[in-house]
Formats: sequence, C-alpha cells, structure tokens
Amino acid sequence: MTAIRSLCTRKLPAARLGRGFTLAEILVALALMAVLAAVLLPTVAGQILKGDASRATQDLQAIRSGAEQFLADVHRYPGKYTDLSKLITTADKDILGANYTSGLVLKWKGPYMAASDTGTTGFGGAVQGKFGTYLNATNNVNYLGVVILGISGPDFDKIDEQIDGAPANRTAGLLRWATGAADTTKFLAIPIQ
Repeated sequence: MTAIRSLCTRKLPAARLGRGFTLAEILVALALMAVLAAVLLPTVAGQILKGDASRATQDLQAIRSGAEQFLADVHRYPGKYTDLSKLITTADKDILGANYTSGLVLKWKGPYMAASDTGTTGFGGAVQGKFGTYLNATNNVNYLGVVILGISGPDFDKIDEQIDGAPANRTAGLLRWATGAADTTKFLAIPIQ
C-alpha cells in the first residue's frame, strides 16, 4: 500500500515540468500565421488567375494554329473542333456547310491538335464543338470563329488583354464577349477568304 501511495504522491521530474506552450505563446504564433496568410493569399490567388488567362490564351492560339494547318493541307476551313484532332470523312462538313470530298479527306495530315484535348480551357470555359463565321465590322471580313461558353466578363477581360495586347474591349479586337442566356466568348481565329 505504501508503494501505491508513493506512486500517487511522487512529484514529476523537473525536466517534464515546463514542457509546453503558454496561452500567450500560442496566440502570438496564431497571429503571425494569420498575418502571413493575409499577405500571401492574394498574391497566390493572383498568380493562379494569371495562369488561367494564359492557359485560355494558349488554347485559343493552338486552335488558330491548328485551323491554319488544316486549311493549308485540306484547302477548306474546318467545320468543327474535332476536325482538328480526328480524321475527317466525306460525311463531315466544312465551315461553309459543304461536304469534304474524298480527295480532300486524303489531304488531311492531322492531327492538328491533341486528340486528348477535352475542349475545356482556363476559367472553366468550354470550347463549343462547331465553328462559326463571324463578321468583323471593323475590317468587314468574315472570320472562322471559336465560341467558348462559361467565361465571365472579368475573366474575359484578362484573356482579352493577352490576346489583343491592349486594354480589354469587349466589342473590338479578335476576342468578343456577349452576355445572354450564357456568357459567350467569340474568338475570331482566322479570316475567311
């Protein structure tokens, strides 16, 4: 019994006393972490948004380049996004609605874009499958147009500044933005001649 009593009343060694943090030390550490987070989070978030704008810009330039290569090989403008990554057939149509002939199908040397590209881009935008023709009123020329849905106005502005190299303008330049049932971005990729 004395052995049990001596175990219960025995003092802890001095080395174990004082091993811990005081409430004040913990609060100071938390305050420092909060200040660091407040300073770093906007910077990190800004870099992520720049990455989205760069990705969208690179994707649009890749589509333009692929369409130009397709045009050089097939001598027709592609009718849809998949024409750049999958072999065209005589059942497929160009941008003007004409079927590709068997001779044109043989000229296809693609893929002009990666077949694994899903059509999603920066800011969660989705490239629409069918290309369209869009009149640029500034120079009165029709363009092969790429439509992207799901990019908001402020996000559009970030992409537009990179594409056009000027302050954002939603109604001029190679990138256009419209709102309606869905926010729509139109990229005037290459002129149709």
